[in-house]
Amino acid sequence: MKIKRNKSLSPEPSSSRDIKRAKLEEVTYSNGVIVSPNILEFSDDVLLNILKYLYPQDLMAVSLCCRRFAQLTQDRTLWKRVDFRTKPILPDDLNKYIKFLQPMTMSLALRGKLLSDETSALTEHFFNNFFNNVRSLCNQLKELIIEEYYINGNKIQITDFPCTIEKLSLEGCKMDYMQSNKSYFFKMDLHMPNLTCLILSKCDWFTPHSLLVISKIPNLKELRLNSCHRLGECVAYASLATRFGFKTLEILDLRDTSLGDSEVGCFSSTKTLTHLYLECPSTCSNDESSEVIQQQQRQRQALRLPILEDNNLAQFLVEDGFPLENYGFQRCLVSDRAICALGSDTCDRKVINSSPQGMIIVQEDRRISNKPNLKTLVVRNYPRVTNSSLIHLALNASRLEYLDVTGTSVTREGVVAFKSQKANVKIVSSFDEI
Repeated sequence: MKIKRNKSLSPEPSSSRDIKRAKLEEVTYSNGVIVSPNILEFSDDVLLNILKYLYPQDLMAVSLCCRRFAQLTQDRTLWKRVDFRTKPILPDDLNKYIKFLQPMTMSLALRGKLLSDETSALTEHFFNNFFNNVRSLCNQLKELIIEEYYINGNKIQITDFPCTIEKLSLEGCKMDYMQSNKSYFFKMDLHMPNLTCLILSKCDWFTPHSLLVISKIPNLKELRLNSCHRLGECVAYASLATRFGFKTLEILDLRDTSLGDSEVGCFSSTKTLTHLYLECPSTCSNDESSEVIQQQQRQRQALRLPILEDNNLAQFLVEDGFPLENYGFQRCLVSDRAICALGSDTCDRKVINSSPQGMIIVQEDRRISNKPNLKTLVVRNYPRVTNSSLIHLALNASRLEYLDVTGTSVTREGVVAFKSQKANVKIVSSFDEI
């Protein structure tokens, strides 16, 4: 039975022109000296197997050696996944690689250098020229990674990117001249209906209202917004986005953002969520000294003393001498409240009565409990996450496989108790020896 080698897309594969090379002897002697075979004496299949380990920049250098290598380096099998990120590549240098791109190119990754606006800027002229060629040559492109470039948001729209991609990453990119009247991702859900992964890590230009547009992407499964420092105090946007969108979201990365309990709690209604990553920004965690935490605990204890309480209603008054501005609560910190909300939906509360003095009496929170589907939960460096979160997760998170509570206020005893109930869960904490 004969096995045919995959056909190359090269116009004239060298193997089709040359006479079949004789099989190399294992050892060749010349005047008693062992002579190593020349690399050009290897077959195309052997050379292609070597070339597949080279990066695009290396393949370009090899292609300049001789005519045979020039044709071999254009083989379609070498350009299925193209990754230029080994070192920064300037936009002007990308055009010379157009001839290597193939219809079966599935992935394209680029990395710039954010030291000069001019050298790493994706201009409108370059973008249209380069990506027009990409769209025409790589009609099956599924993955596009663009890192650490300057992008003119006014000239380059999200609809200018290839519409076939399933994974888009703009990690570390800088965006200038963005339109103020609409989100940069406007109509993204219509332009990229097959998008399943969106990575916007370290994008300081990302604004909270963009959550509404992103939540409409029908097949989005992975969203990474870590180190998006403008993503804060967006309860309204998060509430609307999670209530009406994110129907297929499974992986959510919110590390190093200033989101708090209210925003994180909104994602408790996202029933498809399986991986959640939270980590307190260093600017917030450093402010939480033990003395401040103890003071806040005393203040919270004081607030728990009700003046009037029954089975359904509760009123709380703040005593004179204990002003709210001294409470010291930082919104950007996640606490047990957010963790214990995972796996439950908060129902709208009804106003029971309102007094002329301005006090409003509402129904007690009503929650519909659902078992959370979380498999991985990372909650790092939040001092307000305590053993209460461990107790909740041990009782309710039946599918949990990995838990990281490093830098929180959980105790050694709490971790031991959690492991006794969830022996199949790998837990990482500040007590590594457990």
